[in-house]
Amino acid sequence: MVARLLMGRLLTVMAICLGGGLVALTGPGVMAAGAAGASGPGGLSGSEIRSAAAQPAAAVSDTGMGMRTKVGLPAPAMSDAMLAANAAKQALASSFVKTMQGDAAAASKCANGACPSALPASKNLKQTQRAQINGYYCGPATVSEMLAQMGKTVGQRKTAKELGTNKSGTGWSDGSGYPVPEVLNKNQSRNNYVAVGLPWSPTKHEIKTYEVDLVTDINHKGGAPLAGDAYEDAGGPHLVGHPVNQTIFHWFDIRGYKNSGATTNYEDSVHGASSIGWAATVPAYSSLPSSTIVNIVGARGYDW
Repeated sequence: MVARLLMGRLLTVMAICLGGGLVALTGPGVMAAGAAGASGPGGLSGSEIRSAAAQPAAAVSDTGMGMRTKVGLPAPAMSDAMLAANAAKQALASSFVKTMQGDAAAASKCANGACPSALPASKNLKQTQRAQINGYYCGPATVSEMLAQMGKTVGQRKTAKELGTNKSGTGWSDGSGYPVPEVLNKNQSRNNYVAVGLPWSPTKHEIKTYEVDLVTDINHKGGAPLAGDAYEDAGGPHLVGHPVNQTIFHWFDIRGYKNSGATTNYEDSVHGASSIGWAATVPAYSSLPSSTIVNIVGARGYDW
């Protein structure tokens, strides 16, 4: 934690940690981008989508951010490979949701036991919250939590090594790629993770896109969690229990939704973390409007 006297006021900036497979969007009429060479509606194969996280990107971390507010910041610069991979996955997600919505319409007229299933209005993956083992391990803890939700046991120290986490935390992107989605892709095959960069004040369209991404990932092939890279501006929206007078950088595990995606359910590795003085105020599991979540990760983004 860094405290500095700025313009006559004592402001506190806390970096509790820094930001920072198959695409099996199954359902009638939806082509899954799975095996190498098989492409879905977005035109890229699953392996091509997957590989984007491991290709060079601009360095975006919170080291040296100091007292800088995120107000006015654009979305992080994204690599061409990641932009293409995300566009391909977005096309698959849109197709998946439209197909399932069509199933819901058919189900409303179905009178027998073979009615098609539609997207549930709420769904959660299993609870896997882990207290981060030090003040800058939110990235390793989040990845460990997410992998556990996909049936993989990987400890925080191992994920920290793979992420390249240091005392400055876990970056959003660097010269070797996007650490969080890259490590997630390395350790499981259920989902091809890609990164979505957002500006400090996301648009309604970006909020809706996040909701579609959330509902899609939680429902396909057993469910896959999302990773949020929070940039909590002092005085702005914060995750539940985080001190609102502090600027905080924090990775967290998004494990489900309610209200057809309008509400996000997440778990927070600060809960139970002995190295963080205000951990007692932070619940292990919380919910916030998805519009609030998207604003919290603005100027960074999310991995899905």
